[in-house]
Amino acid sequence: MPDVDRLWATIPISEDNAEGATEIWMRYELGAHATTHHKLNRLTAEGRIKRISRLMPNGGEVHLYYRAE
Repeated sequence: MPDVDRLWATIPISEDNAEGATEIWMRYELGAHATTHHKLNRLTAEGRIKRISRLMPNGGEVHLYYRAE
């Protein structure tokens, strides 16, 4: 299975289960964190997954990823 397809299968289904890139990367266990983040952005740009942003209490922002199936 190609890396991108394996990553896609690792992404949680539904917005309620959305996870950050770090959580997905820890489960995916392939390559560097930056590489996984790049692949997540690519899947988002292709429309295969969704990305939402949430404000953090400390003033930062986190991106969460999920599949819409």
